[in-house]
Amino acid sequence: MLRRQYGEARARRSIEWLRELLVIAPMGAEECELSLGCGEPDFEDGLIRACAELNDADVILTRDAGAYKRSKVRAMTCAEYLETFG
Repeated sequence: MLRRQYGEARARRSIEWLRELLVIAPMGAEECELSLGCGEPDFEDGLIRACAELNDADVILTRDAGAYKRSKVRAMTCAEYLETFG
């Protein structure tokens, strides 16, 4: 999405900046097992939820916060996060 809107170079710089700012949780067999058994209708959302829960994340940043209503980890859009935490 970034590449289409801002171009390749700016998109890559933005991703590098986020990588330095955020913690990227690992994903492996345990996360896959939890995703399969958590009851989420979408496997990918289940993976994100599993990674967040197993790594004691503070927040899941997403465009679709409603997809994580059953998660133990609070889900927020980027705009909500910035409004809350500046």
